[in-house]
Amino acid sequence: EWALEGLPSDELSIQNAIMVTRSSRYPLMVDPQGQANRWIKNREKHRISQNPGMCITTLTAKNLKDQLEFTMGEGLCLVIENVENEVDPLLDPVMDKAIIKKGKNLYINVSDQNMDYKEKFSMYMTSRLPNPHFSPELSAKVTVIDFTVTLKGLEQQLLGRLISMEQKSLEDTLAALEEDVTNNTKSLQLLDKQLLDRLSNSQGNLLEDTELI
Repeated sequence: EWALEGLPSDELSIQNAIMVTRSSRYPLMVDPQGQANRWIKNREKHRISQNPGMCITTLTAKNLKDQLEFTMGEGLCLVIENVENEVDPLLDPVMDKAIIKKGKNLYINVSDQNMDYKEKFSMYMTSRLPNPHFSPELSAKVTVIDFTVTLKGLEQQLLGRLISMEQKSLEDTLAALEEDVTNNTKSLQLLDKQLLDRLSNSQGNLLEDTELI
């Protein structure tokens, strides 16, 4: 699935993707070559397409607070590009996930303002600096992930490109098969969930429920 989203297939990129998707903290990606940024934008293209102007930003954007409020309230994603060594303190309560619950509603207090927060909200930060010096305080609030391409990773990526150029038909077939496997896996997961829901809500003798069988 990650390869279909444009993630390079070398070992380091895959390990980094696991950290991005599994970490409980928001990722801050060291990304001199821009590969992580491209992957995230492809991965989140459906949410970004709903309002690109609000979902992609920089720390110097004049409307950063408005973008943050909008994406958190709508459960979208916020991609902050070109981060340098420091991050705006405006983001501190968001990075801390200082969520306030009032009844059924969730909020995060940003600059003395309670902003709506949806659990689907995601935030990604990328830095083009090859050797950034993030403060210990910032590093404790986020998951710093180094996407800098190594020599071994570059060799693996170039080999993959060479194979795709020389055996394009096989590469296209493989890509199509990978997409089919991904789609079929998602379908099976959905069917499993529907079956479990039916079983948990079923009443009476299961053997007499012909539709369920």
